[in-house]
Amino acid sequence: MGKKTTMQRTSTRLFPILILMVFLTSCGGNSEELERLQKENTDLKAQLQLLNQAKKPKYILKIRLKQASLSLSIKKHIRNAMNAVDFEIPVDKDFYDSVSEGTEIVDNFRFGSLVLYGTFGDWEMTVKGKEIRE
Repeated sequence: MGKKTTMQRTSTRLFPILILMVFLTSCGGNSEELERLQKENTDLKAQLQLLNQAKKPKYILKIRLKQASLSLSIKKHIRNAMNAVDFEIPVDKDFYDSVSEGTEIVDNFRFGSLVLYGTFGDWEMTVKGKEIRE
């Protein structure tokens, strides 16, 4: 363990200072970018506040989704009726105005059930109600 030379001591002291200078100069060069992002953040906050203040009505559709089967089995029809799902979904005004109660939104034949199980069935999604919430 020999003595450190003056050059080694100086380089040991200067190395952390050099790293610190590089770090500080690389972080401070984007003041324009920082200002732009702060302005964008302020604008977005203002837009969010306007949206929260504007009390727009919410257009809600009450939907029923159920499976339908082509069968003579009463058991299958009862099972399909019991497994039907009712839910509400918010929609935009244009779609709300384009449908009425009883409108069938989806009526898709289940091809996989025909191939795998030999059954004829489909999914039915119908509008059961409409509501406007303030």
